[in-house]
Amino acid sequence: MSATSHTENDQQPDESALQELQGRWFESAGGLTNGAGTTNGRPVSDVATAEREEPKDLGVALRENLSLITRLPTPAREQLFDQFLATVSGQINGTITVSQSPVSQDLRQQNIDIFYKYIEYENSRNYEGMEKLFHPTEFRSKTYFGNDPISPKAHTRMLLGLFRSFPDWFMVINEIVSADNEAVVGLITGRGTQYEEFAGRPPKDHQIAIPTLHAIKVRDGLIVEHRHINPFEDIFANQIMAPLTEDIMAVRAQQGFDSSMAQRAYEAAVAAGADPQKLTELKTLIDVKRRQCQVLLKGTLRRCAMIAPPGEIYCEHHQEHGYGIDGLE
Repeated sequence: MSATSHTENDQQPDESALQELQGRWFESAGGLTNGAGTTNGRPVSDVATAEREEPKDLGVALRENLSLITRLPTPAREQLFDQFLATVSGQINGTITVSQSPVSQDLRQQNIDIFYKYIEYENSRNYEGMEKLFHPTEFRSKTYFGNDPISPKAHTRMLLGLFRSFPDWFMVINEIVSADNEAVVGLITGRGTQYEEFAGRPPKDHQIAIPTLHAIKVRDGLIVEHRHINPFEDIFANQIMAPLTEDIMAVRAQQGFDSSMAQRAYEAAVAAGADPQKLTELKTLIDVKRRQCQVLLKGTLRRCAMIAPPGEIYCEHHQEHGYGIDGLE
């Protein structure tokens, strides 16, 4: 009899394990029952009293949180709800699942075709065809010109200067790394021989090969963003300390000014009711920096820091002395 009782006890899970098996872990009174009328070392009566008082506090907190949520901007509120639903779904399914818009295979293929066409135009030096691929007013060449839109012609003029130094430069698309409804990333190898000084580097008597990642964003069939980078070097080489900067490459191109961060700072200052005079000064600074000359300096491949006259894309100096890359006539 004793042996039988012992066997049956071995087969019975303890109270907390049984609650979990029954899917009732959330009713375990905030802790495991340790026996002798205690829960986590507290008398059961104390725990019960605390739990009876808890709903009132939770109700107050819930009303306060709901009040905060209703004051959020609509996009932020929707994002918060999406994150909440994704978390709840993960708890139910055992995984965290974030919903994404379904990828249109036709749109994806169209973007890949645009990516191939862009590289084809670079290889054939078809600058006019390339400019037609870019959005006329919203195109951003982030690697070289930063976060602000530039004229498509500024980008092709830059390439004209690049290919003057590397006249045989040719790129091969090795792999499409990723593509979806709005973006394409491709692994590309560029090869060429340098015939004149470029970015402070003297000419070489042999061909070089550089692996790069090119990325474009497409909207309504037009490229609205292009960048490329060589990620295959020492990741800690030539880095700058900019902990508040989201896009290091773009800020370098804009000579250290982050126009997107400045715009967000302005919007936050407006929302906080900042002094109108200070707001005007900040807005003026942002507007002026958006007229930064759309020329890359040949010696540094950094954007000219001069400000172009209203309605122009080049500063007065580069209107007179060449475009694209300083010195190109």
